[in-house]
Amino acid sequence: MLIGLLAGVTTFYACNKLKAKFKYDDSLDTFGVHAVGGTVGTLLTGFLATTAANPNLATNLKEIVGHNLWQHQLAAMGITLGLSVGATLVIGLALKHWIGLRPTVEIEDQGLDIHEHGEEGYFLED
Repeated sequence: MLIGLLAGVTTFYACNKLKAKFKYDDSLDTFGVHAVGGTVGTLLTGFLATTAANPNLATNLKEIVGHNLWQHQLAAMGITLGLSVGATLVIGLALKHWIGLRPTVEIEDQGLDIHEHGEEGYFLED
């Protein structure tokens, strides 16, 4: 129960407080849920893994379970975050150079549906 509470609190904080503080555009909260929640879960796996929960640990990882598994998890986190951030930067910079990342203010105010798709998503009466 404590693990679920911690996961819920950290993802809630990331989705509601961090996003507002750093003003990044993440309408689906993928960073807050997957990056933050996954990072917390990965690290806690290293601290909480026991042979009582998974008997395979006694044969496959017996030299690190209960000793320094969390350090291996931390290293895996660093590698994963490094690859993810690096790939995202490369893809983002390529897209920014190729097609741009944001529409102009005028287009955004008028609506992307009419400019990007040639149709209106909603018909609102004045």
